[in-house]
Amino acid sequence: MSNPDDIADKGFVWHDNYRKEDKIDHYENQIYETGDKLYRKLFSRLLIISAVWFLVLVIFFIVVISRSQDSEGKKQFLAIDKRLDRLEADFTLLTTEFASKLDRAIKEMERDKHTTAKQKTPSAKTPSPLKKEQKDVEQKVHQVHAGESLSRIGRYYGLSIEQLRDFNNLEPNATIYPGQELKLTP
Repeated sequence: MSNPDDIADKGFVWHDNYRKEDKIDHYENQIYETGDKLYRKLFSRLLIISAVWFLVLVIFFIVVISRSQDSEGKKQFLAIDKRLDRLEADFTLLTTEFASKLDRAIKEMERDKHTTAKQKTPSAKTPSPLKKEQKDVEQKVHQVHAGESLSRIGRYYGLSIEQLRDFNNLEPNATIYPGQELKLTP
């Protein structure tokens, strides 16, 4: 049965087995539980929102750090690429130099072979080998190849650096370049 005095308490029904104090305690517990539930909802929402923001910040920092590492990786890759290009150029230079030296050695061997064959059949008209070699030396000119130096050219022809400089009127600090022709005699 309901009392007309308690119409303000629409959610409560008076029963004969409840006393008024129990009803008040029950009503206060409902208010406290509702406030507690509301507080828990707000706190859980706040916690979820802060967790989402934290994850967003972590992802942002991971992206920023990975990009900075990518740029360092690119720099390392470019440095390695430059080194490989230099090695390739040096290798090409060495192979061309080796091929030219090999060609010169073959030509000299053939020339020596022919001179040896001519020496076996002496004739009165052939000059002595010393005079012939001196004529070859007098007429020799060396064309500079890439990567060659005066010391290397001098060693090849049995000349000193000073002799090569004197024969070609070169200053002590002068540089030689590919394609340049150097005199091998005075």
